[in-house]
Amino acid sequence: MQNLKGSNTKILLISFLIFLGFSVITVRFAYIQLIGKEGYVDKVVERFPKASVVRLSTPRGSIKDRRGNDLAISVPTVSVFASPHLVQNKEELVRRLSALPDVREKDIIDKLNSDKKFVWLVRHVDKIYMPYLRAVIRDTGNDRVVGLQEEYKRLYPHGSLASNLIGFVGIDGEGLEGLEYMLNKDLKGKEIKGFFYLGRLAVSPLSEDMISKDVQLTIDLGVQTILEDIRDKIVKQWSPDRVGILLMDTKTGDILGVANYPTFDPNQYQTIPASHRRNFVATDLFEPGSVMKPFFIGQALQKGYIKPGIWIDTEGGKTEVFGRYVKDVKPSGKLTLEQVLIKSSNVGTIKVARFLSKKDVEELMEKIHMTDRFNILPGEVKPKLPNFNYPANILYASIGQGIASNLVNLCVSFNALATNRIVKPRVFLDEAIQVLGENIFSPSTFKWLQNNLIKVVEEGTAQRARSEYFTIAGKTGTSQKFDFRIGRYSREDLVTYFVGYFPVNNPQFIAGIMVDGPRGPDPYGGTVAAPYFKELVERVAFYYRLEPDKLSK
Repeated sequence: MQNLKGSNTKILLISFLIFLGFSVITVRFAYIQLIGKEGYVDKVVERFPKASVVRLSTPRGSIKDRRGNDLAISVPTVSVFASPHLVQNKEELVRRLSALPDVREKDIIDKLNSDKKFVWLVRHVDKIYMPYLRAVIRDTGNDRVVGLQEEYKRLYPHGSLASNLIGFVGIDGEGLEGLEYMLNKDLKGKEIKGFFYLGRLAVSPLSEDMISKDVQLTIDLGVQTILEDIRDKIVKQWSPDRVGILLMDTKTGDILGVANYPTFDPNQYQTIPASHRRNFVATDLFEPGSVMKPFFIGQALQKGYIKPGIWIDTEGGKTEVFGRYVKDVKPSGKLTLEQVLIKSSNVGTIKVARFLSKKDVEELMEKIHMTDRFNILPGEVKPKLPNFNYPANILYASIGQGIASNLVNLCVSFNALATNRIVKPRVFLDEAIQVLGENIFSPSTFKWLQNNLIKVVEEGTAQRARSEYFTIAGKTGTSQKFDFRIGRYSREDLVTYFVGYFPVNNPQFIAGIMVDGPRGPDPYGGTVAAPYFKELVERVAFYYRLEPDKLSK
């Protein structure tokens, strides 16, 4: 009986050990198949002296404008690979491959002298050279160790158009800057592996789930072309350091066009300095100058501290602000509140701003969303506000000094003056429309601001923005850059603006033009930016077939 029990125990123990061993093998097999397959295969292949695993990528998703026009696409090309230590007739191979465009002999020689089992000799060659490359491989006797593989190269069919926004892709298909970088996970092609052995590269076939999705932007290619043409005219006339132009839809927040200078061709990004590739409209802060005046005057009206039509003594165009003097470009005596805005009086605006408390100004900045970024563009920076605990900062901020914003935030804030709403800007067409604030000003204050921003264009500092066809409302701005060497604002180093909206009877668009460092006589917002705002309005309005509102009058 005892022997029987002992036998059963042994059988159970042996069965358990067999089961345990089988389980370990099963788990290991499952791990290799489901989890560690790629790493396991890599380790096995690398043990073979003439074999290697090569990583390739499927086509990257396209970037399109709102009408479906291609802004960035992936096109098929051909690349040349080799086993360097097995290549014959190296000099002849190098000589003939270097006949291809943009291919240097030295680069090929360096790769052939590599101790790697697999190298790319030439990448992303136009497929029209396929017969030539096959002949070169055959003629040099390298059929078994040199081969051809189809790859995809990023192409920007419109060259520099919207390049500072779109960015570019590196040779391995990785987004390096702009939206290409920001959307890299969505646009990037799926990685596939090839098995390289004795000059042959075997690649697994593509499947449906390996195809990347396209992205559609709010940008309108027609509008973008208009903005960049205007930018080029500004550069030709004023030779500035930088230019930024932005056009937005007031109702949806859609960014329809964004132009920058300097700019670059993303098809040749390797030769361009990084400073030319920045999207200044979003990445750089500038003091907005007089563009801020309607907001501060509007807040004082909103609070009931002042009334329309009041007279303000501008003291002959000069006033003291905590030990420093602020001047008007054109000195005046007494001005009505309306004239303060229309003539863009620094002294008059500061006297209005004296009524505002810290709480009033912080409430204003919050309402017009001048407190944060929108996180819609790569490198986007948030506005920089001074400490409003100090009364001097409130006064200087009212004339756009000590406060800094990018052009995106400035144009979004201006929607409060155009439609009495703040709408989050969009750059992707499938993103939900988001209204961030409504009824920023009371109806009476809003109407007062609109009437007088029209007068800024019709009879004030922005008369050069006046159109014969469309009623435009807006505000000029000229900000002096602070010179830290002399401890005060420079009189020569300026940034000029015009920000406005149109058509006034039913505002559909907000636009801003920023010109940094214009060179020429009278480099102010009314002379540099305003004339080109008029051209922008007329060209964009006719592009969208808007009916001129002035002709009916």
